[in-house]
Amino acid sequence: MMLIASIPQAHQEDLMREMISHPLVAMVRYNTGMDSAYSPKETIAGILKYSRKFKKPLYIDLKGKQLRIEEWATLPFGPIILNHKIKVELPAKVFFRGDDWCELKEVVDGRKIYVDPLPKYPVGRGQAVNIIGKNLEIEGFFTENDYAYIKAGLDEGVERFMLSFADSLGYVRELEKALFDGSSAAARRKNFELVLKIESQKGLDFVKSAKVLRPYILMAARDDLMIQIGGIKMLKAMELIIENDPGAICASRLLLGLEQAGQVTAADISDIKLMQTLGYKRFMFSDGISRNHFEKAIEFWREYISVYPA
Repeated sequence: MMLIASIPQAHQEDLMREMISHPLVAMVRYNTGMDSAYSPKETIAGILKYSRKFKKPLYIDLKGKQLRIEEWATLPFGPIILNHKIKVELPAKVFFRGDDWCELKEVVDGRKIYVDPLPKYPVGRGQAVNIIGKNLEIEGFFTENDYAYIKAGLDEGVERFMLSFADSLGYVRELEKALFDGSSAAARRKNFELVLKIESQKGLDFVKSAKVLRPYILMAARDDLMIQIGGIKMLKAMELIIENDPGAICASRLLLGLEQAGQVTAADISDIKLMQTLGYKRFMFSDGISRNHFEKAIEFWREYISVYPA
């Protein structure tokens, strides 16, 4: 089975090097939603120094339409400010990390949201949120940060990108335009590998139109997907994705026992085995598992694949 690790921020150089150099890690992914101490160009160059040395391909994970918090919220003295303008029918819910959620009470100027009760934990810059409500519309596709990382990646010769919340042909075409615009587009396109992260019901509906998705790779990004559609629908969603792309990647909500109890549980093992039985052969550790539990996670992975090889 192939393992993709999510590398930490570029200034955590020792941990980054440990992950990239590990023989069980086949590829690495950088989450551009994390705030870096360096510019996008410096960040990507710093990662490539090791990924090229150890021959581990790099995916640049673009956030695109994923809703994220633009700046630290000073609740209750101010609103939560989003990175995109939205429209949604109320009542609606806002889901934060840590399985915390609040009622969405008002949306002001598209980006300022007011919730009740207040979140249990601090609401920080870059944190992803999910809004569940009827007729949710997110304005625009890519942020300035996305375009900066696209340019940095292209300048450095990166040929692998991930697209968060892929859910429409227009969205995919906008990424293609950013990546392949210009006279060398056809030549560059042949070498690129693009991963479409499926994280919503709209994304699942898009998967059903599989002809327009080829030759791209699908990812079952299970964290946000489960929030969006609910746990009871997850198995059918996982089946749909792997049926439409036998090379699809299973990501997130792997080894939750490490985050919750500090050790791998029987449920964790059963989850991976089920995904393997469905046909998944490529797996990606989340930011949290990779950053906070890499040593335990990779040792478990070594033991698991010795018992259940691909």
